[in-house]
Amino acid sequence: MYYNALPYLQCLKCCAKLTIEEVVLAADQEIIAGQLVCRACQNIYPIRDGIADFLGFPQPKTPAQITNELPLTAWGYERLWRPFALTVISNKHFPYRQELPLIINPINPQEGGLYLDLACSNGLYARALTQAMGTANGHVIGIDHALPMLREARKRARQAQLRISYIRAEVQKLPIMSNASQGVVMGGSLNEIGDIETCVQEMRRTLVSHGRFAMMCLTQAISQHGKIVQSLLSTGGIVFYKLADLQALFERYGLHIQTYTQNGIVLLFHGNSTTIENDNR
Repeated sequence: MYYNALPYLQCLKCCAKLTIEEVVLAADQEIIAGQLVCRACQNIYPIRDGIADFLGFPQPKTPAQITNELPLTAWGYERLWRPFALTVISNKHFPYRQELPLIINPINPQEGGLYLDLACSNGLYARALTQAMGTANGHVIGIDHALPMLREARKRARQAQLRISYIRAEVQKLPIMSNASQGVVMGGSLNEIGDIETCVQEMRRTLVSHGRFAMMCLTQAISQHGKIVQSLLSTGGIVFYKLADLQALFERYGLHIQTYTQNGIVLLFHGNSTTIENDNR
């Protein structure tokens, strides 16, 4: 974690700003140890190995989430699965060079400010956002519930010499101040996070008015074979959506889907946050 993230963080219990104590810094000024303290309610969130932990003991709710807590899953995710995943799922050649621009370009990180990679896994989108940001005055925070995923994400960011903060938290309860982020991205984790409605509500809360979002997820299959496969996967906590249902859900919480691209069941979409009455909450 870096000091760049500190102004945007808040206590999960009382939403007060946090201060930092007992800091240990790496040579590049990364905060590798310390604790985030809430003066209002005395809550303390530790920073260990460069990762701020807002969760404590792991409490995954589904088999899919439990799998993501395994170090072997974190090690193999971007090495063995993620580079080929969209090609396999969509049955069409779909490499990173096609996927990443569809997610990153609409977010326009060159404008600077705070950007969030929710359920970031190994931090693929977080790295792409930071690289696209260039010299702009901005920062990316990657958030995930799985500590092994975050450790791998931090390792990859440091190897690429990218300053990205990583936080362990649930996407349904973000330790991020309201109206703080210029953009939010999320990959296929949208199918695995469980309570998607609260996640969407939190996305809108953290976004500024007219902030941008970009998502990748898997939709419901049309073929009988696909329906059978998805039915089996659903027992592990993976949920598949209809585009119309996603549009209705996002609109309900002030997020307008502007455009989308679909290859098979792979859906990529982006849009912006609308102004709502309680925008200063």
